[in-house]
Amino acid sequence: MQKLVNGTSIRYIVELDKKARERVAEARQEAARIETEAENKKNKLRADYNKQAKERLAEMENSYRSEAEKKIAEIEAKRNEKIRAFDEILSQNREKLMDEVFEAVTGKKRRN
Repeated sequence: MQKLVNGTSIRYIVELDKKARERVAEARQEAARIETEAENKKNKLRADYNKQAKERLAEMENSYRSEAEKKIAEIEAKRNEKIRAFDEILSQNREKLMDEVFEAVTGKKRRN
C-alpha cells in the first residue's frame, strides 16, 4: 500500500509540476503579448504626437509666413510711395537743383 501511495503521490506531484509549468509558460506568453501590445501603443502614440506636432508647426509656419508677407507688402508699398514722392519732387525741382549744384561746385551761375 505504501508503494501505491508513494507512486500516486509522485504522479500527483509530477502532474502538479506539469500544470504549474504550463501556467508559468502561459503567463510568460501573456506577459510577452502585453509587452508587445504596450510597445505598439507607445509607438502609435509617439507617431500620432509627431504627426500632430508637424501639422501644428506647418499651420504656425503658414500663419507667420502669411503675416510676414503682409508686412513686407506694406513696407514695400510705403517705400514705393516715398520713392514716387521723391521722384516727383526731384522732377519738379530738377532745374533749380542743377543750378544750385553747378553754382556750389563752380562758383558761377549756370547758363540756360
